[in-house]
Amino acid sequence: MKKSRREIEAESRKAEDHVTRWLKLRGWKILAERFKTPEGEVDIIARKKKTIAFVEVKQRETLSKTEDILTASNVSRVMEAAEIWVERNFETLGTDFEIRFDLAVIEGRLNPLSRVNYMPNAFTGF
Repeated sequence: MKKSRREIEAESRKAEDHVTRWLKLRGWKILAERFKTPEGEVDIIARKKKTIAFVEVKQRETLSKTEDILTASNVSRVMEAAEIWVERNFETLGTDFEIRFDLAVIEGRLNPLSRVNYMPNAFTGF
């Protein structure tokens, strides 16, 4: 049976929440979640020391290559939204930070013990 859009969005939110908790446990400060613009969106924006990570979250039944998970359109939408977010928050960020684009993949059905496969610098941007 095919899942409804509402069910898919609810599962996506749960996966994003799981990754948010995972990042916090590793010392990341969450700056924004589900940042959306007409140009694109970012699932999680997090900071640890001088690094600001724009994190794309995916959940898949089985792990596949990163190229199969991230489409060119998806990467473009994340980078567009990231650029807008940085422009809007530049004054509070200062100039001493580095940006990177990460990918967090959860394999299989989500549960409290689901493993997060975290790939720093999964794709490059501005």
